[in-house]
Amino acid sequence: MDDNSKRMIELKRFYEDKSEYMTDVVVREISMELFVNKRRLLSFSALPEYLEELALGFLFSEAIIHVESEILQIDCFNSDYQIHVSANIPQQRISHFLQNREKTSGCSAGFSTFLSGRREKFTELTVEREVILNAMSELQQKSDLFRETGGVHSAALLSEGRLKCIMNDIGRHNAIDKVAGFFLKQQKTLSECALLTTGRVSSEIVKKAVRLGIQLLISHAAPTSEAIRLAWEHKLYLIGFARTRRFNLYTGFNQINIK
Repeated sequence: MDDNSKRMIELKRFYEDKSEYMTDVVVREISMELFVNKRRLLSFSALPEYLEELALGFLFSEAIIHVESEILQIDCFNSDYQIHVSANIPQQRISHFLQNREKTSGCSAGFSTFLSGRREKFTELTVEREVILNAMSELQQKSDLFRETGGVHSAALLSEGRLKCIMNDIGRHNAIDKVAGFFLKQQKTLSECALLTTGRVSSEIVKKAVRLGIQLLISHAAPTSEAIRLAWEHKLYLIGFARTRRFNLYTGFNQINIK
């Protein structure tokens, strides 16, 4: 873990009828601005690591880029708190994003565009209960920054029963975008993967999963009513409250085979 992602602070702790001064570790938060072809898209708060992956994943999930090869260059200027992306894309995509973005519950940027297209039916899927529960447990255990600070969300991909690419951020959206960007840089598709998140599943998280081609979204936390509705509409298997020895399946009851 990059020490640039945390800071030591002083605090006064109260417990029972006592108090004491002590030091503790907290997550570092920075505010970044994202530019594409010299046009400012938005500003967002983030953990200062894997910023290139964050930018790439965000641009793909918002349909500003359609394939990784459209990216010409990504420059992260930490001193100026700016990310500049050069991309071979029609300028109409940027204009469309700026005109049609909608405010969401995001912890950082908090914007999401509307989805277009949908699956005609659920893809038949077989998954073992132990794989789901063990993967979520492993995700939490391997998030050293969360254990140390309690201040980040985590996300990862599950492929062939194994966790791949664990990412952390102060925003649950950002953590997912970092995972997406990491795999896009390797020019790998995500349709055969499940997406895991420790954060709440709201509608924009479902939109990101659908945009990435994910079939199964698994969360340690709860989904919202709109997230469930969109997951049904776009034929996305949605699991919530994956913890200890149980989980809830909210969509595709008769199409998924859970052993």
